[in-house]
Amino acid sequence: MIKITILSGFLGSGKTTLLRRLLRHADDLKLGVIVNDMAELEVDGDLVRSGQHVTEEQGTLASLYSGSISGDQRRAFCEILDSWQTRDDLKQVVIETSGSTHPWPLIEEISRRHDHYQLDSFVTLIDAKAFIEDYGAGKRLFEKLIQNEQEQRRSMENLLAEQIQFASTLLVTKTDRVHPDDLPFLLKCLEVLNPHADVHAASYGQVPSSRLLGTGKFSLERSRLLARNWREGAPETLGSSAAYDLGSTVFCDPRPFHPRRLWRLFRERLGLGIHRSKGFVWIASRDEQVLLWNQAAAGIGLELLAYWKAALLKDPLGKLVAEEKAMLREQLVGSHLLFGDRLNELTVIGTLRDREVFMPELEAFLCTSEEIARWQAGVSFDDPWPKKLKQIS
Repeated sequence: MIKITILSGFLGSGKTTLLRRLLRHADDLKLGVIVNDMAELEVDGDLVRSGQHVTEEQGTLASLYSGSISGDQRRAFCEILDSWQTRDDLKQVVIETSGSTHPWPLIEEISRRHDHYQLDSFVTLIDAKAFIEDYGAGKRLFEKLIQNEQEQRRSMENLLAEQIQFASTLLVTKTDRVHPDDLPFLLKCLEVLNPHADVHAASYGQVPSSRLLGTGKFSLERSRLLARNWREGAPETLGSSAAYDLGSTVFCDPRPFHPRRLWRLFRERLGLGIHRSKGFVWIASRDEQVLLWNQAAAGIGLELLAYWKAALLKDPLGKLVAEEKAMLREQLVGSHLLFGDRLNELTVIGTLRDREVFMPELEAFLCTSEEIARWQAGVSFDDPWPKKLKQIS
């Protein structure tokens, strides 16, 4: 029987970081991984794939994007479960859900295959900083839940609360970014929502695998009790992100961002309804670097992911041999005449209203034609971002 761990949690809570760290320290565990991203742009799958610990070629990685596995991608999720259920080389499967995924449809599908799978652990990550700033450490969350109950409606606050309620383990992340005095009320809120879960703190995904794998903590019976009201007449759209006014828009443009204006956009112009944005960007002041953009609520960061082939071809250190330069030129065939393989690809997740306001502003903060000419001429740009960025391993 294959044991399953689900990594759940709202948008930007740190699931991919946790999964990548887990994979780096779990070479002998015979793991299979399913990664889900609700947006059309496959970011999380690319990050997990880049570590080369699990791959599609080995049959140990499946990436489902452009929809949640509790909604649009539920059938594809079931097909993966069915295709993996008789494999002898997999002992554990880890499922990283999208932030819009409702727990019950996943639990329901796994329980139907109980002869082959055992849902061993349901882990929900809670971003401490976002939880405190957006929900008053829980006070405003409870107020919204009470209001929804009175109005007989559902919102993303219901989704967040239910991700917490179904968990067997709660991981409070990013505690280093909040004041210690704010944590006790947050923890009390989690205890009220789910008194049955083990609670741990996690910073930068540093969690022993023993708290995630093989815990035996998950209770199917308790989950069925939680889902009882839905089975008796809850909305059919339970697993759909649209039911919580959550959607995504993909931004794709080869022009560089102006570093100062990009900083100002995300520091001053980020609407409350933009819950998450992530992807790959380049800025005019660092045209050699592939940057991973990562925003969750008010938390924003850039990390160094790789180097653009167009920049490597210039061989600034003089280390490339002729064969390596020829290979790079071949790989760049068909790319942009001016920018090469440089490309901004961002997925922005939030309410429709906020995305309609935010996306035009995002495009307006790209470099103008005059600024691109300055970039070509090697003119420097005002760059407020940290001079040295963390490099993703």
